[in-house]
Amino acid sequence: MRIKLEFISDSEIKLRSGYNSLIQGLIYDLLDYVDAKKLHDEGFKFEKREFRLFSFSEILERGYVNKSEHVITFDNKISFLISSPVEWILKQIALNSIVGDDFKLGGNSLRINAVSVLKSFEEFIAKGSVVVKALTPIEVHSTFITANGARKTYFYTPFENEFSELINKNARKKWKAYFGCECSYELSIKPLFKDKKYETIRYFIKKDKKTIIKGWKGLYMLNAKPEFLRFILDAGLGSRNSQGFGLVEIVR
Repeated sequence: MRIKLEFISDSEIKLRSGYNSLIQGLIYDLLDYVDAKKLHDEGFKFEKREFRLFSFSEILERGYVNKSEHVITFDNKISFLISSPVEWILKQIALNSIVGDDFKLGGNSLRINAVSVLKSFEEFIAKGSVVVKALTPIEVHSTFITANGARKTYFYTPFENEFSELINKNARKKWKAYFGCECSYELSIKPLFKDKKYETIRYFIKKDKKTIIKGWKGLYMLNAKPEFLRFILDAGLGSRNSQGFGLVEIVR
């Protein structure tokens, strides 16, 4: 399930480049405090992994980018999508956005203008095979320790077997974390492009820490049993979903 939130302001909305953490913070602010803290601190656990099981889009409106100041300026209205297989997360966000007053996003004061539930495309999911468009970059990686003891992160491309394999393993772990049982399903993902123009570099900025993340947009073919496909479309593909990565929409 996914919802769209639309906010308005009395003036232009200005955000720093790499604003994902600001959207993430707003989402947690829209949850009830106790639930937000538990989701943030613990999430849904599988072995040593913790999953928050939500993802979100970039701001849907186009803004003006000031490259020298690293600031994006939008008109007085912005909107974005939030997706999750966890019903209470979306219900709390929708309700609290409606009953709340002003919300802070960076240095901006916002008011809710509209909340809508988006179409689920069940007729496509029921077939077990869909073509999706990545609204935010899909990211999978491995971290290694080099010979001199330094940590190095390698980001996989859709043209490497590990890309599909790791997304499938990640999806199965999310299922186990949420349902608390073994996952008997498999997910396959195949890129429907052959060049590198969909490679995307994003910056996730949290306090004073700036993390460079490489992911991929573009079109992909997904195949899985409908119940597994529905779950992972809501949860997000790959890693860092709750940081704004791996959100896709069905094209056909």
